[in-house]
Amino acid sequence: MAVGWVPSLLCIVSWALHAIAVSVDCSVVPLSLSWSNITVSANGVAVTRGIEIGIGTPNQIFSLRPSTTLNNTRIANVLDCGSQTNTSCVGGKGGVFDSSKSSTFVVSLKNRWNGSAADTEAATGAYVYFNDVIDFQANGTVRGYPLVQNSDLISGPEAGLPLGQNSSFLAAVTQAKVAPSSVWGLDAGDRSLSPRDGKLVVGGYDASRIEGNLTTFPLGAWTNQQPCPLQVRVAEVFYTAANGSKVFLLPPTSDGVTACIEPQQQRFTFLPSMVKIFALYTDYNSSYPGLTFPTVTRPDGALQITLDNGYTTTIPNDHLFTLQRGSDENGQYVVTNSSIFETGMVYNEDEVDAEVQLILGGLFLTYNYLVVDYDNSQFQMAQTVQGAQASNAEIVTVCDPTPTTEGPNISQEKHTSKAAAIGGGTAGGVVGLAAIAALCYLLVRKRRRNHQRQDQKGAQQNSSSMAMAPELFSDERRPSELALVRHLLQPNS
Repeated sequence: MAVGWVPSLLCIVSWALHAIAVSVDCSVVPLSLSWSNITVSANGVAVTRGIEIGIGTPNQIFSLRPSTTLNNTRIANVLDCGSQTNTSCVGGKGGVFDSSKSSTFVVSLKNRWNGSAADTEAATGAYVYFNDVIDFQANGTVRGYPLVQNSDLISGPEAGLPLGQNSSFLAAVTQAKVAPSSVWGLDAGDRSLSPRDGKLVVGGYDASRIEGNLTTFPLGAWTNQQPCPLQVRVAEVFYTAANGSKVFLLPPTSDGVTACIEPQQQRFTFLPSMVKIFALYTDYNSSYPGLTFPTVTRPDGALQITLDNGYTTTIPNDHLFTLQRGSDENGQYVVTNSSIFETGMVYNEDEVDAEVQLILGGLFLTYNYLVVDYDNSQFQMAQTVQGAQASNAEIVTVCDPTPTTEGPNISQEKHTSKAAAIGGGTAGGVVGLAAIAALCYLLVRKRRRNHQRQDQKGAQQNSSSMAMAPELFSDERRPSELALVRHLLQPNS
């Protein structure tokens, strides 16, 4: 009798501490990150357009493009460029990391690392899993943040800021209370010859960039054929010349095509059959590579894309066709040929429709604002206000103070150990709570078995209790799998 209340007390304490650990502070200001031109080389020469983050102690600067197909922050190794002085290479990669120059760099075994297990690895890639300090512009710091150095000498590293459905970035900033929730809003900005900075908001969205009402879409199911969470059904695509003549690249009589919305890629990827129709209609000369046109034969039309719910986007001529640009010897994105215009779509006429995924990239998002809420299995779009950003952004916080009991299911594997804690011990504290909860379960289970088997020997009772221990303690969660904030976003259909 004297010890009968101990398991119950442990349970009460455990659940009370658990509630404190995962409770949401909706007073936290959303994390706002500018999408702009960032200097990424030590000599101040290489400039890359992306979202600026500082990694390591002292900071090494990166400019990363958001990606919904990544769940971990991937960065390039300095050895991929030889050294920091190779500015053309450094600029093209959005920055490179030298682990020997960070005093807070901690390498990790993959199965003890606290990132997401959802990302796949290329057969030609070389990956280093580690933790370090990360600074988000002037908006916050997270310690023990999970990162991946990805070196691929064949296809190049897939660097990017992860906004996937199981993003360790979104998990880290919410757990560290750098953002109130993992709902995110994205203005991709404008990469044309009249550029405009964009902005990523985590924990809300910028209402000043939204024109009209938000339209709600369900999240898509991730498959090999549709490897993305933000999926829409494209009903028709047509190109209209300045004289009013029109050609359908995807006619309305078709069954439509599922497309991925992906900010990491700038251009459209259409089906090869669609590209072939466009090339024929615009008199494309294949002696010019990649759907490029000399100034004298530049097409004068615009592109219109309509989704199956009637949502329509028009890409005007001055954005569909721009002067040819690329990285110069200093790693800066500049006009490389002032007599050639390039088209904002990937040239894939020689490929097969069945093997190509239709992608609506950054050019599409120049005209469409995104609000993504994974917890509620939805995302929203509205037309983006064009022109310079307002001096005073109208940031709307999206936060539900009711905590969830489970985090995202990012791995089917079970792990018995953890990597470094995120956000000043937040994850570590929850790990301790998990141990208390497990002990509580053991004691309660043991006491119940004792009552049920009073006629059995004490040795048999002890054996039954011990047999449960491996099962209980083998189901520990990584910091990125811990309970996250549940958000509440009121849609305007």
